[in-house]
Amino acid sequence: MDERPPQLPDDLRAGRIPSQSGRTWLVTGATNGIGREVMRAAARAGARVILPARDAERGAEVEAELRAIGAQARVLPLDLADLASIRAFAEALDEPVDVLVNNAGAVTPRRRETRDGFELVLGTNLLGPFALTCQIADRVRGRVVVVGSGAHRAGRIDARDPHFRHRRWSISAAYAQSKLGDMLWARALQRRLQLRGSGVDVQLAHPGWSHTNIQNVTGVALLDRIVTEVTRPIAQPPAAGALPLLAAAVAELPPLTYLGPDGWRRWRGRPAGEQPSALARDDSAADAVWALCARETGVDLPGTG
Repeated sequence: MDERPPQLPDDLRAGRIPSQSGRTWLVTGATNGIGREVMRAAARAGARVILPARDAERGAEVEAELRAIGAQARVLPLDLADLASIRAFAEALDEPVDVLVNNAGAVTPRRRETRDGFELVLGTNLLGPFALTCQIADRVRGRVVVVGSGAHRAGRIDARDPHFRHRRWSISAAYAQSKLGDMLWARALQRRLQLRGSGVDVQLAHPGWSHTNIQNVTGVALLDRIVTEVTRPIAQPPAAGALPLLAAAVAELPPLTYLGPDGWRRWRGRPAGEQPSALARDDSAADAVWALCARETGVDLPGTG
């Protein structure tokens, strides 16, 4: 783990992935933005795709788009901010998955809570993906990709108050905490899969700065448009942001390789390996985050508790 990754082939750096015929991909957050681009690329390469959708209408729209290009697509309802919805999804998933991409994420303009009382950013970005992966782990037979962010480098996890009930909440603090948590639970997951003798490996990727709806969080339409225009010169389109995720899903890599854009400040460019922060590589911190997630969700990886 944590070896420097090999040089990615030019085809993968350009988003040309090998045939995925006979393989099934499950990508969360695939009804828009980067997740949608990942799902499109997998479908074009011949994969059968499972589309989790919180919004049934949007899910049907993406399903129709994929079927129009000849892809096999299946929509299942899923709200990662609702543990009951995650349990129902896991029960409904009755087929093997070769590639699971935990891509879905959320940012909010003010502190909000999920149905289960979690701070919403933590619940959607960390606790939800953790609960989902643990509950469908026995159906995953190839690779798990966890989507991180450069924001993890500024993250701090307060295990006593992870939901900001007593400390000051801010967009940046909540998001950075959730993304550091993603880097760490992915690390803990890899070790637990190895202990189970599983052939599944875990990879990490981030899209850099991409123009998606996740940045439009102020709640003020005019201000969101201004942010979009101001950041346009440094951001990249979702299709480019999807490239590190696609490479992480299919490339031959050591476990826990971290891929992101190779350009300025790692905000844009072609996918390449980079080193996570020292804290994100700490096994003790990874175990502590795993314990936090298991405590909050009531879920653990079967056979490792």
